[in-house]
Amino acid sequence: MKLHDLGEGGLIRKIRERFGSKAESLPVGIGDDAAVIDLPPGHSLVFCADLVAENTHFLRNLHPPDSVAYKAIAANVSDVAAMGGVATHFLISLSAPGELEWSWFEEFFRGVENACGTFDIALAGGDSASSEQIFVDVSMIGRVRSGHAVRRAGAQTGDRIYVTGFLGSSALGLERLKAGQMNDPSVRRHLYPESRHRIGAAIADKAHAMIDVSDGLSSDLTHILEESNVSARIYKDRLPAWPGAEEHHVLHGGEEYELIIVAPELPAIIEGVTLTPIGEITESGAEHQIVLLDGAREQVLQPRGWEHFQG
Repeated sequence: MKLHDLGEGGLIRKIRERFGSKAESLPVGIGDDAAVIDLPPGHSLVFCADLVAENTHFLRNLHPPDSVAYKAIAANVSDVAAMGGVATHFLISLSAPGELEWSWFEEFFRGVENACGTFDIALAGGDSASSEQIFVDVSMIGRVRSGHAVRRAGAQTGDRIYVTGFLGSSALGLERLKAGQMNDPSVRRHLYPESRHRIGAAIADKAHAMIDVSDGLSSDLTHILEESNVSARIYKDRLPAWPGAEEHHVLHGGEEYELIIVAPELPAIIEGVTLTPIGEITESGAEHQIVLLDGAREQVLQPRGWEHFQG
């Protein structure tokens, strides 16, 4: 069966049948003009969105449908965590060609279910439309203690720069996926990223600034520096590289969804995840820049991660 045989109404009914019960805790869930969500006392709303486009973020003949859904949701969960928040509910809007087989959607929804279980979140609604290519738009809703959101601005001279987990796995995994090396561990990291959804809230009171690695270490750390009006010094031999990852994977590879945390001091492990100090915040001159130290050699690290509209 193809999507045009099912129709928009049929698609919505199947989504409601599959996910409606998981949103029963909401005052109003799937099926109305809008969902209604209550916040616990003393909390503020964290809200973000991320668009996933076929041939830009994934290839239909290469990326399994469940990974497309999982990664789209994980990217938003990571954004909420990077604000020191906890993701709770999300909306998903899906646009796809009418001739797409229903089996693609069955696998896609399996990825949605896996993400809901992994990140302890619930689908609250969304929308659907027809298009020549597949587009997935996820809007994530979360909560953060009022007045405790961690922003990109806030890094201070002398602060340490930490990174969770490992860097370079997703970019390496994409290369090996294209080469057909499906059993390589880095491929799974690329298809099903491990968003650090508990760490952001756990260190919110200690962090001065935070961002997730979605476009690459060089680009995302630069965002913190520009917003905080500071510079940074990082050490090549301290970077936690994924096994087999090369320098360009580690420094510029995106879709890692690890966290860059700027704080005076943090423990070595939080929520079972290793935090590695890779450098420190320094005063800025005319520009806010990253200096990469490699032994006695140092160089200005240019942001060369992913940027839309520039390739």
